[in-house]
Amino acid sequence: MMQSTQQSAHGLSPEQQNALAHAIQSNVPFVSRPFSALGDALGLSEEAVLEQLCRWQSEGKLREISAILEGSALGYDSALVAGRVPAERLDEVAAIVNAHPTVTHNYLRNHEYNLWFTLAVPSEMGLERTLSVLAARAGVPEFFPLRRTHTFKVGVNFDLLSKTSTTSVVPLDAPVAFVASQREASLFRAIQTPLPLTARPFGSLAARAGVTEEALLEFGRGHLGNAMRRYVGTFHHRQLGVRGNGMVVWRAPSDELPRLGPLLAAAPEVSHCYARNSIPGFPYTLYSMLHGPSDEACREIAAGLATRLGISDYLILFSSREYKKCRLRYFLPELDAWWADSTVARAS
Repeated sequence: MMQSTQQSAHGLSPEQQNALAHAIQSNVPFVSRPFSALGDALGLSEEAVLEQLCRWQSEGKLREISAILEGSALGYDSALVAGRVPAERLDEVAAIVNAHPTVTHNYLRNHEYNLWFTLAVPSEMGLERTLSVLAARAGVPEFFPLRRTHTFKVGVNFDLLSKTSTTSVVPLDAPVAFVASQREASLFRAIQTPLPLTARPFGSLAARAGVTEEALLEFGRGHLGNAMRRYVGTFHHRQLGVRGNGMVVWRAPSDELPRLGPLLAAAPEVSHCYARNSIPGFPYTLYSMLHGPSDEACREIAAGLATRLGISDYLILFSSREYKKCRLRYFLPELDAWWADSTVARAS
């Protein structure tokens, strides 16, 4: 206990900080005192864990701890979306896109398709209809959805020492569709709210939802692995010194995707790996995300992966500007308001 007290008073060593960072990016226990449980697993006190998390948050490194929900289990349709936007209109168009409540990632990338964002909407709103409204509002001819056809790997886990992402493949079961009642939607909103950095943080979230702490914990544990994919912490990677961020797209034969996808996903430097449909003038169907200390490091990793895969036709699309990045939230009243406003605008 004396050791834990000293650690809390003087701060964690770089190795301890790295271990804690990996732990919260892997799994934050869905229990009454999650930071005590994390500390027990790492040989740290609850106070030391909370002190370090609060420090990361004040330094702008820790983004949040919250649930990552599985949209396909909740009746949402989603896609990565690409757009071709004149350079002089990029900021204007990006702002219009960002105003949509469930656009979560929006980047300027180095390609003719220069604006890339993610979008998820309830199936009754329709992804294509939503993109049509967004394109009309933005004054661009079209936005192009790239839907996932295969998911090979999901999950980033930054190493504070090497400044890279190091993740292993976790088997993903096909999500089971779930129709949420009004009460359940309220509970999902609670568990996707950023976790307060206090000793019993779930009690605060439960109070906002009007339920007991145990009821919220039981609800979350019941959906873990399906509607709640994971409960983890996320970092602002550039604040950690992870400066390189490349989306590597590969031109892969469709009949080879079942072999190439798992092979690519097995690389620890790859955080996300999907197969997607192609779009006009862009025949790439295998997607992977690389993070590293620099763009040059990402290029070296991609070159090694190309040799391993036996694919010479690939592109690295670096993000030169981040217009928006946040955790996806579901059951948002703001989305209903956005859709109602769009419906009125289309009718007038």
